[in-house]
Order: sequence, then structure tokens, then C-alpha cells
Amino acid sequence: MVKPSIPSMKTRIGVGAAALLAAGAMAAAGVGAASASPTATPTSTASPAPSSGAKAARGAGGLEAFLRLKADSPQAAGDRAAKAATALVNHPQLFAKLPAGLQADVTTLKDAAAADRVKDAYKIKTTALSGGYGADIQKRAESLEKAATGLAGMRQELRTAFSSGNPGAGLQKVAGQLIGHPKLFAKLPANLQTDLTALKNAAPADLDAQANKIKDTAVNGGYGAKVQKMAEALAKKAATPST
Repeated sequence: MVKPSIPSMKTRIGVGAAALLAAGAMAAAGVGAASASPTATPTSTASPAPSSGAKAARGAGGLEAFLRLKADSPQAAGDRAAKAATALVNHPQLFAKLPAGLQADVTTLKDAAAADRVKDAYKIKTTALSGGYGADIQKRAESLEKAATGLAGMRQELRTAFSSGNPGAGLQKVAGQLIGHPKLFAKLPANLQTDLTALKNAAPADLDAQANKIKDTAVNGGYGAKVQKMAEALAKKAATPST
């Protein structure tokens, strides 16, 4: 169990253009991928309502922006991680609860030259995953990494299905994954939940028809304006030839 003194490891991993199905509705609803994880714990209610900086600091126990980094991530990702580090340092009540090694590395990232930000943020990620900040942080980092991998796979399934004339099998797989996460699934519009359930249970011969119904409903606004906007972006991307 994570000790109460460790900040909650909620995450807001964006799903980008892959928003046709629940991924898009999840993003529209601001759902954190780790909110479905049994390891996620609520933050303390003893302190006043947090500022935007405090909220940024709390994300993934202050780690969310760092755990998304890769060694070859673009400069913009490093800049975002440095901004998150600054927000965390500027929220001393949260920052003081982090392990000393993590405090030191976050401070280094906050003060890093632009060219070093990706490297320093990636170090935080790898140290967290290897247990260098302790078992609690490691568990949460592993949970977030698993969630990110799952969402990346879902994103690719959606992109493939959206550009395919036979999207049924791919979207059925995504539907099954989402239904398997009840807390996330419950955030979706009711009619999208219904259509995803029908797709999950559809006979092979009906898969493409059910999947195309979901695609068309999303693009036409049947699941709400936010999902429509993201579905349109996905459709446009699918229609653009690869270079």
C-alpha cells in the first residue's frame, strides 16, 4: 500500500487524435489513465483548494510529466517537464513529501539549461522505474508506464481502424479494453457506452457495420461536440497520405 504521505499518482495522459471512441471521450472528460488503477489514492483534503500550479505538481505524484519522456523526446517535452518540476518545487507541502533523491533530481531539472531538460527528465523516469526513489514511487511509475503503453496501443488500433475499410475487428478490440476498465468506461456518454457494448458482443459478420456506425456517429456529433471535434481530426489524419 502507498503511504498517505505520498502524493496521488493520477495522470492525464492525452490520447491525442485517437479520440474517436472512448479514448477521445476520456480526453474530453479529463479522465486520468491511472484513475482505473487500484494503486491510485485520493489526495489529502486537509489543505485548501489547490492552485493551478499545485494541480500540476500533484499530477502522478509530481511525476507524470517526467514519466512520459523518452531519451529522444523533442525539446518541447523537456520544456514541459521542466515546467512541471518548477510547479512541484513551488508547492513545498507536496515537494517535502517526496524522497530526498527525487527532490534533488526535480530541482536539477527545474534549473537545467534547455539543452539538458530531456536528459534530466528522462533520468527521473528511469530512476523511478528502477526503484531508485523507493518502492512506492516505483510501483506508481510502473503502473503509469503500463497505462501509457496500453493507451498507445489503443491509439494505434484506432488510427488503423479509421483508415481501414474493415474497421470492425480493431475497434472491437478497443471496445473490449475500455469495457474492462469500468471507471473509465463510466465516464463515456451513455450512447457511446451502449454502442461499444454492442460492438464488443457483435458477431463477426456484423463487426464492420457496428464499427462504421460508431465512426459515423462520432463524426456527426452523436456522442457530443468534443468527441466530434476529435473524431474529425482523426478522420482528417487518416485521409492524409503518409509522406
